[in-house]
Amino acid sequence: MDKRINRRKLITLLGGVAGAGAVATLAARAEQVVPAAASPLQKVPWPYQPLDAEAAAQRGFDGYYKGECMYGTFEAVVGQLTEKLGAPYKDFPFWMMRYGAGGIKGWATVCGALNGAAAAVQLVSPEPDPVINSLFEWYEHTALPNVQVMNAKFAEIRSVAQSPLCHVSIHSWTKVAGKGPYSAERSERCGRITGSVARQTILLLNAQAAGKPVAFALTAQTKGCMSCHEKGGAVENIRTKMDCAGCHSPQLAKHPKV
Repeated sequence: MDKRINRRKLITLLGGVAGAGAVATLAARAEQVVPAAASPLQKVPWPYQPLDAEAAAQRGFDGYYKGECMYGTFEAVVGQLTEKLGAPYKDFPFWMMRYGAGGIKGWATVCGALNGAAAAVQLVSPEPDPVINSLFEWYEHTALPNVQVMNAKFAEIRSVAQSPLCHVSIHSWTKVAGKGPYSAERSERCGRITGSVARQTILLLNAQAAGKPVAFALTAQTKGCMSCHEKGGAVENIRTKMDCAGCHSPQLAKHPKV
């Protein structure tokens, strides 16, 4: 027996029970197409092979001047995979990563270089969390930029951001460099930062691919802050892994010792 019921048959069977409008609605729902199965490309991670970290530094720097910071780090990682592996990377819309420029459309939130790197890691790593955590912690506490690149016009000046936030990172650098936030020197600094982050991202991904542990640890000061402000603490009013000193150093000076 044919168990399929088309719209006409359903209306005939149910016409005496409900009005035509209600029956038509039921029939329409019965005929809804079952969604197709998701494409395998929607599943991550995508394939990864060890990449050239030093080449990524230059590529990130150059990418910054094409599509700014988030685009630069993402392309430095995933662009290399496109050249090595082709599909599925060759069809990825790289240009979408421009949204992260200036800490997301100039809002100066998370550094675009970190944002692009985290996107790349999430795409290719079977365990992205330790890689992303390690990368952000490294960015907070390392004097950056720390790569040599071709076509740089200014002397390298390093600073420690103490934060993954764009505006804090730039402010920390301007204090050390004595240059304004809208200067050509600052722009080149962000290009070098993009190269530095791209290089470190690939070093971490390569280490993970080789089966090496990827370390991450909060600073003692941040652990002290979190013991009070995180879940289970006396205050319990925040959820973060950021170094508190990056933004709250004046308050820390008069803060109760933990």
